[in-house]
Amino acid sequence: MIRFGRLAVYLNIFGVIFSGLVFPALSMILSPQPAWRDAFLFADSYHPLQTATFFCGYFLVIGSLLTFISLFQLAQPDKKIWALSGLVINVVFTAVVFLNYIIQTTYVPYLAVNRPPELAAVLPVFTMANPGSFAWALEMYGWGGIGLSFVFMAFIFGKGRFEPVLKWLFVVNGICSVGSALLTSLDMNWLFSPAGLTALVVWNALVLVIDIYLLAYFKILKNTN
Repeated sequence: MIRFGRLAVYLNIFGVIFSGLVFPALSMILSPQPAWRDAFLFADSYHPLQTATFFCGYFLVIGSLLTFISLFQLAQPDKKIWALSGLVINVVFTAVVFLNYIIQTTYVPYLAVNRPPELAAVLPVFTMANPGSFAWALEMYGWGGIGLSFVFMAFIFGKGRFEPVLKWLFVVNGICSVGSALLTSLDMNWLFSPAGLTALVVWNALVLVIDIYLLAYFKILKNTN
């Protein structure tokens, strides 16, 4: 189970790096989308490379879910209820994020390439290039819910090495994620503001830090078993 957990964390790290950094940067350099105006400009500027970040997002989400399965299995019996609550919440909101990534990797490219009659009406609703799209609501509430699962899972950690730090990091991740989802409900435009872009960078950095500590935590568990 510890080996499984470490593999899950590595999947998550791959997702963070390639979904949150590498492919967004490559897309901006090689096939940039201009600032959102309408569906036709998006279709004219569409390139398959733009979907790579969402394909890598699958690794991010799967890695997170598998990590939670490992933590549930490793939790002490008296803390299983917290672990189970976190795992169930994670599963529910992972489905939300998966739905959004299916839309971004399959339906949006179909609309952009084939330009069906509904292009002008439907594409703005589903592409994440549009700051006001329904897809952003799915994304932010999906990750907000996954963040909430981190708050519950935080309670499985005790006073062992790295555990207090992990508990604190899990809670901070949850507060930031849920707070971002609530801010999106108040004003979706904040996502593309300097504050929104800063929050995205900070969140990715926070996830990487959590993953590094989890790898160290799993290593300690392996050495003590």
